[in-house]
Amino acid sequence: MSFRDTVKKTWQNRYLRYGSIIAALVIVLVIFYRKPPVPTEIHRVSRGTYEAFIEEDGITRVKEKFTVFSPASGVLMRVEKHAGDLLKKNEIITHVMLDYMRPVKSPVAGTVLKVHRESEGPIEMGSPIMDIGDTTKLEIVSEVLTRDVVALKAGNDVFISGWGGGPLAGKIRLIEPAAFTKISTLGVEEQRVRVLVDFERPKDLGEGFQVRCRLIAKRKENSLTLPVGALFREGNTWALYRVVKQRAVKAVVKIAESSGNMALIESGVTEGDEVVLFPGEKIRDGVKVK
Repeated sequence: MSFRDTVKKTWQNRYLRYGSIIAALVIVLVIFYRKPPVPTEIHRVSRGTYEAFIEEDGITRVKEKFTVFSPASGVLMRVEKHAGDLLKKNEIITHVMLDYMRPVKSPVAGTVLKVHRESEGPIEMGSPIMDIGDTTKLEIVSEVLTRDVVALKAGNDVFISGWGGGPLAGKIRLIEPAAFTKISTLGVEEQRVRVLVDFERPKDLGEGFQVRCRLIAKRKENSLTLPVGALFREGNTWALYRVVKQRAVKAVVKIAESSGNMALIESGVTEGDEVVLFPGEKIRDGVKVK
């Protein structure tokens, strides 16, 4: 019997015919209604250096600034020096006329930072004339919240950015012992402490530049870390979705701490595990992902 005759005979059997039709319909329905894998971003858990840090704005300033004051009451002669001019130590800046011309000298060698009084005219003793400083020796002042500053100490590393040039490295030199009250942009009173940072000054950076400081509080080598974007709350615990055989599997994890966009993991995942980043509403336990 030929293959054609065999098919014809089989088709004439209504049980086999109906069974074939039903099987074909089931296959079509399964293919049609099968949910496609959910596109998602996947991260592989690895070991690395965990850094706990505090980010704050900072301002550059000359380490030692000197203000020249009028030594007497009299008539100030016109000041010919301007901001940016270089001065030698004991160089005459101007004169004050009393009963005689009294010279006003620069106490140090440096750069004129600001001229408070330029024009000729009467002046009282002790009135500021100009500010002088060595612009090659800058420091950064960052005002840190008191609840954050307790994690910092002198000698900690600082990464500096946001000034218009490349990243810079520095170290905390001093944490001032007294806090002060500052009003935030939202009108809230905050207690802050000034943190002074030493760094190598690039030639394009001057006094009064705003910078962004990442103050390192703690560094832990060979740590199991992952982005906080993989985590979500599950009751009182943290959870994430591991990717197992292309499917999302919910897992509870224990977090030691987090800083910035990274979390330090204690348990729940191991090195090499793949986890879903930023799981959306479509991600559920058992859902196929790609």
